[in-house]
Amino acid sequence: MTETTNNDMLVPQPKLKKGGMIIIIAVSNMVASLSTDMYLPALPTMSGYFHTSAKIMNLTLVGFFFFFAIGMLLFGPVSDKLGRKKILLTGVAIYGIASVGCALATSVEFLIFARVIEALGGGCMVAVTTALVKDQFSGNSQGTILAVAQVLGVVSPVLAPIIGAQLFRFFGWQSAFVVLAAISLMIFILCSLMAETLPVERRLTDKLIKSFTRLGVVMKNKKFTIFLISMITPQIGMMAYISTSSYIYETSFGLSTTAYSFFFAATALASVLGPIIYVFLRKKNVFTLSYWMFGFSIACGLVILVFGHRSPYVFAIAFAPFMMMAAASRPFSTTILLNQQKEDSGSASSLINFANSLTGTVGMAIITMIWTDYIKGIGILIVALAIFGFILCLILMKSYGRDSLTPKIY
Repeated sequence: MTETTNNDMLVPQPKLKKGGMIIIIAVSNMVASLSTDMYLPALPTMSGYFHTSAKIMNLTLVGFFFFFAIGMLLFGPVSDKLGRKKILLTGVAIYGIASVGCALATSVEFLIFARVIEALGGGCMVAVTTALVKDQFSGNSQGTILAVAQVLGVVSPVLAPIIGAQLFRFFGWQSAFVVLAAISLMIFILCSLMAETLPVERRLTDKLIKSFTRLGVVMKNKKFTIFLISMITPQIGMMAYISTSSYIYETSFGLSTTAYSFFFAATALASVLGPIIYVFLRKKNVFTLSYWMFGFSIACGLVILVFGHRSPYVFAIAFAPFMMMAAASRPFSTTILLNQQKEDSGSASSLINFANSLTGTVGMAIITMIWTDYIKGIGILIVALAIFGFILCLILMKSYGRDSLTPKIY
């Protein structure tokens, strides 16, 4: 993996150094998976605890990801106006307090409400720390830091369901949210030691309400918008899988909660390879790499459709390579997209993360609304959306040229 040095840091961080900044960025980008995967094994039991249906309990997932997307959209532009540090501290505090609220919930309605507030804080954390990458690091180090954060980030969906299953077994479902609150406290302490990365002279000077109009400015960049749409398509398949994985493994294949957690962790482990592959292939042409990713995804979707019902092992083996490609697409596309904007890094990062989370929410809703056979639905989604993404990239290349994105990145 490419090394980064302290010389790549654009803003001195005497208290945190590079390691501290990477921890803040990586852990903040683990928020979404930690906040969902850790309590996934307990969802059936939680339905009984709150005397509610699986569909209502699923709102704790759908609601979280929808408002997680909203949080990312809102707080990025605000950080462009007011600075990164104070907004990041606010987001971490909201996330931590809401996590405590989740642990103390006595009704499903309050749990859903606390999850919504938790999501807004988590969205803030992701949006601001994504902008920190451009504020803090230069050149190819941006892509490397994003890849490092992604590698560390994918550890959470590998370990979270296993840890969550054991926490649930010994301490109850509430313990997962206590752990999330403790993690937020650690990040809050680190963020308090961080030097501001966006100096006053580089901040937006318009009124705060006008900061949100910068989202429209970013979206007017057609290359940015088209490439963003093409690169968010894998998130629909991923989130469709996450929201139905317990039903696939426990109901369709008859596995236990513990066995499910290991299968979920195994498929998530494949995503560790994605960012590593990106680091080694990032100097390839943007469109060439995109076409390979989409082609590989189509192949995985077809294998799931034809062979996925045979056993949990076949399904997991077929889905794992898609997880790897989806994980590789995040640092790859984020690096490209951030560097299409000379300014408005906060707005750009907000749109990137908002789009990924919103499409993930769509995937969670579509899979349960349209299909009762979740394995078939996941296969169809992967194939159809990969074809759609491939076509968008082809249109982008034909309109702007094969090297239209590359010079602004490398």
